[in-house]
Amino acid sequence: MKDVVCRVIKNTKVGAYTYLMELEFPYTEEIKPGQFVMVRAWDGLDPLGRRAFAVADKEKDCISIYYDVVGKGTRLMADLREGDSLSILGPLGKGLFPLEGEKHLLLGGGIGMAGLSLLAKELKKLGKKVFVCYGARSSKNLAMKSWLEERKIPHRIFTDDGSEGEKGSPLDCLKDFDRDWIVHACGPTGMLKALQKMSQDRKVYLSLEAPMACGWGVCLGCVVKSSEGKFIRVCQEGPVFSAEEVFL
Repeated sequence: MKDVVCRVIKNTKVGAYTYLMELEFPYTEEIKPGQFVMVRAWDGLDPLGRRAFAVADKEKDCISIYYDVVGKGTRLMADLREGDSLSILGPLGKGLFPLEGEKHLLLGGGIGMAGLSLLAKELKKLGKKVFVCYGARSSKNLAMKSWLEERKIPHRIFTDDGSEGEKGSPLDCLKDFDRDWIVHACGPTGMLKALQKMSQDRKVYLSLEAPMACGWGVCLGCVVKSSEGKFIRVCQEGPVFSAEEVFL
């Protein structure tokens, strides 16, 4: 875990309210699929603390994050320009996606696709068979569609309103893949809960989102209940868990 000041390389609106930010980060070799960073782009105590974002992609000395503008912190981030600086803590998270197995199905819902993209890239690099089902509310919310196309990652598109791709949810494609496919998912809690019920006879891994203030297990703000009734920290034991491990 590093605490570094990073320079903004790019900060571009790529969806209805989604931005892509590219940042200088000198420790990219330490980042593994599933990990995240805690970002602070403001001084003072308003807003309080940092914000957590999945590392969506990495190149040499550069990382990419996607974020939706939903509150004061992300509004301040959207105002940043090339050459501005912000503070990053990371990489964080010890519960990661497994890379074993030959066939991997990735289900991304909305901004949750950013929690799967680095995994897709790494699996392809390893020569594994990978397929992505990516869904959003409408065509204007498909912020990562071009990322998938540019990297030639096989995928299907779903939208709630049918404005692009197939009308429906990424979960609709599950029936088209046999149980030999390992499933990885990130998206709204409702989608992940539904996936748990649909796939009890599959290997399924869920990347969870949760409010967090610290990112390294101290504040306990991100706990979820395990299937055994205990509380586990998304930032420390996660953010990736096997579907049978957590109770959503």
